[in-house]
Amino acid sequence: MKYLTFLLLALFLISNLEAQQPPDGQEVDTLKTDVEKENKFKFFGLTQFNFNQAYFENWVSGGENSMTGLFSVDYNINYLGEKGWVWDNNLMLSIGTTYLSGNAFFRKADDRIEINSVLSKKVNTYWNYSAYFNFKTQMLPGYRYFKKDGEDQKEKISRILSPTIIQLGLGWYYKEGDRAWFNVAPLAARGIFVSKDYTQNLSPGEKYFGVERGASSIVSMGASLSGLLQSNLMENITMDNKFNVYINYLNNIKNIDFEWNANIRLKVNDKISSNLIVHLQYDDDLISRLQIRELFGLGLSIDI
Repeated sequence: MKYLTFLLLALFLISNLEAQQPPDGQEVDTLKTDVEKENKFKFFGLTQFNFNQAYFENWVSGGENSMTGLFSVDYNINYLGEKGWVWDNNLMLSIGTTYLSGNAFFRKADDRIEINSVLSKKVNTYWNYSAYFNFKTQMLPGYRYFKKDGEDQKEKISRILSPTIIQLGLGWYYKEGDRAWFNVAPLAARGIFVSKDYTQNLSPGEKYFGVERGASSIVSMGASLSGLLQSNLMENITMDNKFNVYINYLNNIKNIDFEWNANIRLKVNDKISSNLIVHLQYDDDLISRLQIRELFGLGLSIDI
């Protein structure tokens, strides 16, 4: 009886499999379609951990004990749709802290979140019509450090989403593989958003990241040029250049805001790499001086 039951069950399963079997070639076509759908998405990026440390004891020439840790990710999600539609997305996150002997507080070495998204429609091989979105903010509070009565003190001057900078624009997008792209937007709006906690007590005429007393935002209309250039300087040495230029049509049109971020990466092997980051920025709304950030470190990287 057991063998008869097993035989009937086997015949039932076989008959169902044969009934569900597609015609010749149809299964292959279905698999091809699934693969094609998956291949429309392209995901790649880099995660890095950097740590620097210096220690001195009875060192006659002097020196400051210090520790710096930095974590960063740079991921891309690109989608190639039908009828020439392309959607490119990039997420950059970097956070780091540093400690110097004799200081009462750890201080920021880096803190930023940036999201870039470009939706475009192909015109020809390289040029597309485009609409772009750019979002920048920070994750942790920012402080002004000072001494009072001989003791280290700090005052909070910024926090997450304050400030937040958002840009939207329409224009043209040029892309040549994953190593070079440019976005030209003759019509671009930019907004700087802050918390009223930092503007309500401002003195008359004083501004907080360009936002006036009692306000929470400032919006401008202008043009922007942004892009990426990646090159190989030597074997195992690459350089990424990301830049953004913005011209305000409504106020101080002669003051051109720009940002240039260069990342030189030396790949020792699949896991160990060394990085030099040079970040320059000038934004008349944030501060009327050139901002400079430079980081160098040896650490662990995960290349996807």
